[in-house]
Amino acid sequence: MNKMKLSYGLALLCFAFQFILLAMGTFDRPDIDLSDTSLFFTGLLIVTVKAVPWLVLIPGLIMKSPKIMAWMSYVCLVYFIIWILAAFGENQSTLGSLGVLITFIQFSAATYYTRLKKSTN
Repeated sequence: MNKMKLSYGLALLCFAFQFILLAMGTFDRPDIDLSDTSLFFTGLLIVTVKAVPWLVLIPGLIMKSPKIMAWMSYVCLVYFIIWILAAFGENQSTLGSLGVLITFIQFSAATYYTRLKKSTN
């Protein structure tokens, strides 16, 4: 049971880090001036749109559903592609490299939790 708690906690920690990285990636651009209020709120809207696939999963994650955790693994794969493009694209963002690492850890932890939960039932 300890492994299951650890993998669940690690997946949720990476889940929170994904939001932070999405926000940082949106506002860490030279064409966005944070002193302009309209650009700041536009950036927040963009972050919200980027985060919609994660926000849909929150009720199931609170209930510790293995099906939702499996779906989180699938959503991770989409963000993994986005972070790979950011890390190895034209700009080669270090934020993208961090996103790749966090997404890999999140995918592994969520998959491991799902496997453990299914084997105990």
